[in-house]
Amino acid sequence: MLKKKALSFLSVSMLAATLFNSSVTTTHAAVSNSDLAAYWAPQIYQDVNADLNVRADFITSFNYDGDYLALNNWDNLNNYQEKGYVYYKVSETVTHYFIEYDLFHARDDAYTRPLDAHENDLEGLFLVIRKDGSTYGKFQLMETMAHNQWYDYTNDKSITSGSDNVDGGVLFNGSHPKVFCQANGQSPSGGHGVHAYDGSSAPGGDGIVYDFTGTAEFPTNTSGSYVNHYGYDLIEWGDLWNRRTDPNIFSSWGTFAGNDHTPNSANAPWNWDDKDDGPTLQGMNWSDPAHQVDVHLNGLGTFSHSYVSNPYYSHKIVLVNTQSMADRDPFGGKSDIYIKAYVNGQGQTDARFWKKNDAPMYQNYNIVFGANDAEFGPNFSESYNTVFVAKPSNTNVEIHVYDSDGTSGDDDMGYVSAIVAPGSSMTWNNVVTSNGQAKVSAYVEAK
Repeated sequence: MLKKKALSFLSVSMLAATLFNSSVTTTHAAVSNSDLAAYWAPQIYQDVNADLNVRADFITSFNYDGDYLALNNWDNLNNYQEKGYVYYKVSETVTHYFIEYDLFHARDDAYTRPLDAHENDLEGLFLVIRKDGSTYGKFQLMETMAHNQWYDYTNDKSITSGSDNVDGGVLFNGSHPKVFCQANGQSPSGGHGVHAYDGSSAPGGDGIVYDFTGTAEFPTNTSGSYVNHYGYDLIEWGDLWNRRTDPNIFSSWGTFAGNDHTPNSANAPWNWDDKDDGPTLQGMNWSDPAHQVDVHLNGLGTFSHSYVSNPYYSHKIVLVNTQSMADRDPFGGKSDIYIKAYVNGQGQTDARFWKKNDAPMYQNYNIVFGANDAEFGPNFSESYNTVFVAKPSNTNVEIHVYDSDGTSGDDDMGYVSAIVAPGSSMTWNNVVTSNGQAKVSAYVEAK
């Protein structure tokens, strides 16, 4: 990994136009997002469970039954054809494309373990494509989601484990990575989790293959081990993202409504969270895939966090600098300072991103992720201090400074806060925190 370099401080008034503006302007490649998604669209090896309703294993669109009502998707399973669709989105940095593909199923049934059964189901994957001057770029790695765990796959031996392990390699059919989707049923062997396909036969001897053809087909024969192939088409995620506050679809932020068996159990990608993958917080696969990949893996080579296009976030948070104005360690010792940014009451950064132990009072420190005494260490591929998150609009943003005290509990050294409306921004320039124990400079932009 490349080590962090010190950043010189620029006035916050110049922030949006200079170093701290991660949305740099760059010339887009000639290829469109839809063409990129089609070129790299996965070949899906879908296991089926003949002991249950195999139609619950068919990938389809949320509105396969002709409406945008979450609570009838279970009941309508046998009344409408579940034609093959995959949701996709594309984000782009200076160096990479991040192409996400998500597989929706109308139900996840589990008659032997009803607590695992629920209406609506969504798992998925995203590809990391290096921009190498060719039309479609070069495959670098794949991450897949299965039961709230991320799995990482690459054929590049220089890429190694970071906060997550490298779980294996990737097989291809031409430009299309092969992925395996588990069958309907209880976890851990079922529940539609996605992994890299390893070339093995279908569990139980039956499974189908979905190929991207641009035509959404309804499977009619599931017998045999991946004998029968069916086409699928792509749907850009804007179709559902634009309805993200619709109570007919979502019971709460990022959670699909459902009233069969275990209610409200399926999450949209902006609500996914692997609890043990380091400083990659909820939904960053969706809003800030460059950050997620940089944390999960090492040996990525030149890897930029400057987005050319990143349409699916709500808040951009730039942490500029901070200083202690009080010694909060026990017995008057110097504070071990770090910043925790909150949006809608949920933390988006913490001491793993940046921390300075024994910070003298009134000394200013520029924030660079991985620098100084960051608990995750210098495990980032470039110097940056920005995260993009996907949270509800018009909710409170708080930037807290804490003194880390380990097991005895952290001391809150105050905060600055604002509700940043979509299309607006907020800048704090060396502002004294609410209790006067720290100063902080930060920038928040809401989309």
